[in-house]
Amino acid sequence: MSDPMSNRPVDPPPPPEPPRKGSSPLIWILVLIALIAFAWYFYNRQAGTAQDAGVTAPPATSDAMTPDASTPADDEAKPRKAPATKAPRQVAKAERPASREAVLLTQPRPSYPPEAYRAHEEGTVVVMAQVDAMGNASDVSVVKHSGSRVLDRAALAEVRKWKFRPAMKDGKAVASSVQVPVDYRMEAQ
Repeated sequence: MSDPMSNRPVDPPPPPEPPRKGSSPLIWILVLIALIAFAWYFYNRQAGTAQDAGVTAPPATSDAMTPDASTPADDEAKPRKAPATKAPRQVAKAERPASREAVLLTQPRPSYPPEAYRAHEEGTVVVMAQVDAMGNASDVSVVKHSGSRVLDRAALAEVRKWKFRPAMKDGKAVASSVQVPVDYRMEAQ
């Protein structure tokens, strides 16, 4: 007799699982190298700022052991302190931030207005200029007139073109005002 169970169709085997996609060891090695490079960069950057600030570790001494001296293992566990002579200079630098007034970088020779040159007009114009944080002159006005309206207008136009070193307050560039004389002399031409 035949077995009814043996005539039954057999289930196909389950499909094989797709291989797991994992990260390549090469990628992990590259990531690790990048992390080490970043750590090295920031470590050296901090070490450079400490050296620039004048903080140095005291030199190692090889003194004989005294009764109250500690063992070399204890010395390594203790944090090292910078010499006391270095600290006051650092404090003095921090207390005295850089401050200065605005200064004209170079005083170019002003171009003589042809109308004033033909009329033989001479004079000195004192111009007040507002200097922005970038060193550009804006909002210029005449403080002391030369006696010639042509020279006064020419001086205002000249100062607007000039470049200044901006004023500094607490180490930051700030806007300020400055007075500059503009000379117009015939013999200089």
